[in-house]
Amino acid sequence: MFNFMLGVPPWVATWFPIFQAALVILIAIACIVMIVAILASPAQVGRGGNAITGAAESFYTKNKGKSNQGRIRTLIIVCAVTIAVSAVLYFVLIQIFQALPEGTTTP
Repeated sequence: MFNFMLGVPPWVATWFPIFQAALVILIAIACIVMIVAILASPAQVGRGGNAITGAAESFYTKNKGKSNQGRIRTLIIVCAVTIAVSAVLYFVLIQIFQALPEGTTTP
C-alpha cells in the first residue's frame, strides 16, 4: 500500500514500535477512565418523557453542563474521542510499518 517509500530513516524504524506501544497504553487508560466514569454517573431516568408529557425543563436541566453530572458526561465524550482517534492512528501506523521493507534505510 505504501510502496512509494524507497528507504526508511533509522529513527522511523526505532520510534514506530515505541509510538504504537504508547498508543496502546493511551487506549487502555482512556478505556479504564471511561468505564469508571460511566459507572460513577447516575442513571438517567425519564429523559424522553418530556416530549410526551409536556413537562418543561427545570433550571437544573438547563445548567446540567456545569454540574458534576455534566463534567462526567464531558469526560466520557473526551475518552470516547481519544479511544477512536488513537485506534485509527494505531492501525494506520501498523499498515505503514508492515509495508516497509525489512532492514531498509535511506542513504
